[in-house]
Amino acid sequence: MCGAFAAPIAIGTPAFASAPTLSNPAETQANYDIALQAFNGGRYSEALRLSETAANLGSSDAAVMAGYILRYGKAGRTDMTTARRWYEKAAGQGHPDAYVALGEMGIRGQAGLTKTDAVSWLTRASDAGRTDAMRALSDLYRMGDGVKASSKESENLLKKASQSFDAEATKRLGDSLFERDAKKALKHYEAAAAAGHIEAAYIAGVMYAENFDIRPDGDKSAQYLRQAADGGHPAAMADYGLRVYQGYGASQSEAEAAEWFRKAAEAGDAEGQFLYAFTLAKGEGVAQDFEGAYYWVLKSGESGVDEYDADKRALRERLEANVDGAVLARARARL
Repeated sequence: MCGAFAAPIAIGTPAFASAPTLSNPAETQANYDIALQAFNGGRYSEALRLSETAANLGSSDAAVMAGYILRYGKAGRTDMTTARRWYEKAAGQGHPDAYVALGEMGIRGQAGLTKTDAVSWLTRASDAGRTDAMRALSDLYRMGDGVKASSKESENLLKKASQSFDAEATKRLGDSLFERDAKKALKHYEAAAAAGHIEAAYIAGVMYAENFDIRPDGDKSAQYLRQAADGGHPAAMADYGLRVYQGYGASQSEAEAAEWFRKAAEAGDAEGQFLYAFTLAKGEGVAQDFEGAYYWVLKSGESGVDEYDADKRALRERLEANVDGAVLARARARL
């Protein structure tokens, strides 16, 4: 995702503490511990009942658990209003997970919360060190949602999260600089890649090969593309396979290239599907397979790039002109 806040920042399945902060120690401890066992065992109705009891006795962790179960309908019913009430109870006790959950509910307009509320709750979470909140708050400042737009504040929040070793924030800093300063953006992408961010590694690999503001470096391009490919990035699989096919920054191998094209094709990458069709048609690094070649070139569809689509049409037409119709029919049937 480049820039826009498009994914939920909710706590997901919370990593609840092994024990809550207690105000009535014995009873609260017992209810929360049993609730946690029920939650981890998937017995959400039982977990809800026990977490509500523990929350009423003073456990902020239990209040977050109850809010989570109700918000996501884990016990069979969704109740945003009551979820909000439990989150607010936990927030009143200073629980960062509750701040984040209420912030995301505000972004989504759930249970009467607004984006202005989201800014307030996410600011609290950010102040408590939550880097996911910093990223979401950065998006709100960038877009002017619930707060006066400020690109400077947006960038400062990303920097703060990045300094706390948040790879996604570091990648987003690269996104924010990409159009203005490609060299600075690349540094952030490389830093995020070093922290294991697959999309950042892919972008860095492409920039070292194709960005006119960056000195081309075949070795670094192949290095980052391989990292992203190993991480399951479909487009990176196709692009790295092409580097291997050409021997650009990697040892030339038709067989290895064909294997990367196959992985990319099966992962749904259109370029990988065409490249795999091409290798199957020619039998380069893989047994020649006209049925497979026709299947994959059809599946790759149209890209919208005239030159690229012309190559696809040329391969498709050559196969149609030279391959037995029954073979082509089997490929169509596979679609």
